[in-house]
Amino acid sequence: MKKATDEQIVESYKKFGSIWKVAKEYSMCGQGVWERLRRLGVSTENKNKWTDEQIKELIKTYLMNKDSPIDLESLAKRLGKLESNICRKARSIGLKTNRGRKVSEKQRKIRSENMKKWIKENGHPRGNYKGGKQLKTCLYCGKNFKVFPGSKQKYCSKSCTHHHPQSQKNQGYSKSGKRKDLNNQYFRSRYEANYARYLNFAIKNDGEIERWEFESETFEFKNIKRGTRFYTPDFKVYFKDGRIEYHEVKGWDYPKGITARKRFSKYYPELKLVLISKEWFAGVKRHGMDKLIPGWEKWS
Repeated sequence: MKKATDEQIVESYKKFGSIWKVAKEYSMCGQGVWERLRRLGVSTENKNKWTDEQIKELIKTYLMNKDSPIDLESLAKRLGKLESNICRKARSIGLKTNRGRKVSEKQRKIRSENMKKWIKENGHPRGNYKGGKQLKTCLYCGKNFKVFPGSKQKYCSKSCTHHHPQSQKNQGYSKSGKRKDLNNQYFRSRYEANYARYLNFAIKNDGEIERWEFESETFEFKNIKRGTRFYTPDFKVYFKDGRIEYHEVKGWDYPKGITARKRFSKYYPELKLVLISKEWFAGVKRHGMDKLIPGWEKWS
């Protein structure tokens, strides 16, 4: 590939207005293009860069219009900037007003035309139904109820949502509250409360478990910058031989919980985490142990 001449580089820079686009066109590095333009006497100063005078004018306008809308259209003409650029700059230096910006008549017409065009192509967002709604049949009670088109609602009421067999709220983890038989301790689900009762039963009859604590310790994943950074196991179980285990009760698992357990195993490999799933509770019921444990909560 032939090297680009000085004239070609200057013409491309005038056309694109970007050093990196010129570099990409001629397979050069940005530093090389910048040095050649400087040597040829071509100014590479960013045209969108704010000057001190422009910033002073911006601050003055915002301070004068603290309690009234700002006419962005006229301000943009005075500063030679786009309205969106003015708003971004104002936010970046901490300027704000108590009222929203004033929308020009030109902007209103543009928005109106765009909305009319969208409705013509896609139809009205509320559909062609009386009252803007359509009929659906409740999956639990069979009654008809109205929803807006596109709604994912499947049940006519919270009661039907709770009682339907396929509803997550009907699972064992749904009933939160304090349990009088467990020293008035708050639990988020029947599963957690029943597991606490099982641990008390094991302390009296098994002989291996000494005591337990509920949500007593929180672990931090220090190197994690996004997502789950803290994790609190449900139970901390102390054994008479000195062992300590962390037990996590999950009647219904979800991605965030799975990620938290994986990170716990990675960052704290010396600690043992045991998952108590709904299969464990099914085994307790299958062997008839639930009838031996006082206060065991049942669900269907």
